[in-house]
Amino acid sequence: MICAGEIYDYIDSFAPFCTQMSFDNAGLLIGSREEKSEKVLLALDASKSVIEEAVRIGAKIIVTHHPVIFHAIKSVSSNDEVYLAAKNGLTILSAHTNLDIAEGGVNDSLAKAVGVTADERFDEDCALLGHLEQGTDSDGLAQNIQKRMKLNGLRYTDVNNEIKTVLVSCGAGGSNIYLANLLKADALITGEIKHHEIIYANERHISVFDLGHFQSENIIIDRLADLLSERFKDTQFIKSKTFTDRTKYIGV
Repeated sequence: MICAGEIYDYIDSFAPFCTQMSFDNAGLLIGSREEKSEKVLLALDASKSVIEEAVRIGAKIIVTHHPVIFHAIKSVSSNDEVYLAAKNGLTILSAHTNLDIAEGGVNDSLAKAVGVTADERFDEDCALLGHLEQGTDSDGLAQNIQKRMKLNGLRYTDVNNEIKTVLVSCGAGGSNIYLANLLKADALITGEIKHHEIIYANERHISVFDLGHFQSENIIIDRLADLLSERFKDTQFIKSKTFTDRTKYIGV
């Protein structure tokens, strides 16, 4: 059996919560450091299905990537995640941007998953610059990413360039296209990008690979489960079986 404070302190040792970005709200957000449990549920988000799953399997602690409380709360209804978690006596802690930029964190895991070797970190931008072992074109890289990550699909652009240098920015990293241009990167791999940012990239011959927010970050849950299981061998760390973003792709 483990207490939430032990989990918090362990994550803090390799992804310090003090390194989270100013807009973030990572940390122990619901419950107590003293809460104990033999089972811990891990998920990208503390959705209603995840909270129900925790209750069903007897996990009193949930660890998420995205904060269950992000913006200031002015009211709470009986159907809200925060209410349901508190009602069921759950403790929830979230490691967000601090885990994005940590060594071995989300960006590192994403880069490794897509075959990019990291060369330089830009923690203030939640991004890393790296290179491919062998140059390729947009179609080739897209196919390789889909195969390596076993994705149902992804969105990408083709500006007829050779891709060797890549900026990786997990989640909503589309705004880092400006950094990609500054660094003369051939491509940006991210989880979310806006229309005007794609146009900016097209005009500067930078290829864009939009994996989807969920697909670009959910890989960290397996990594977290492995790290925590190795550190706390007498506790079950269980990856959620219910959480998904429900995104589907239809053939072109």
